[in-house]
Amino acid sequence: MKAAALTLCLLLLAPLARAAGEPPLAFPGLPPAACAWLANVLACMDRDGSHYSIATLGHDTYLRGFDAASGQRWAQTGTRYGRLTFFSGVSSDGQVWLGTSRGIGWTHISRFSSSSGGQAKLTCGRVSGCSQQVR
Repeated sequence: MKAAALTLCLLLLAPLARAAGEPPLAFPGLPPAACAWLANVLACMDRDGSHYSIATLGHDTYLRGFDAASGQRWAQTGTRYGRLTFFSGVSSDGQVWLGTSRGIGWTHISRFSSSSGGQAKLTCGRVSGCSQQVR
């Protein structure tokens, strides 16, 4: 579920990665990751050695990453329809997750479940950051 929550946060906050020479915004309360971006691709690495990339193409968003703490690799794909996004992902340990996210102003509310049976609701705001409720 940790990989799913992290990738979901990245998916939801991907619009915060800006072009035109401006660095992406950091998660509130965390030091910024070292990032490089070009057109519709953002790639970042944090101080712990974890790294991820986000690419957008039309209404689709593609994420790939590596979590240094667990050694897990993961990938996630999302498709946006208006304010609603459907997403699914997989990690190198075989964990699979899927869910939906909808935007309400600066807040995104997401519900997702994993192949291990876990379910969660994740609420992310540009100012407040993310909070997760496990069910």
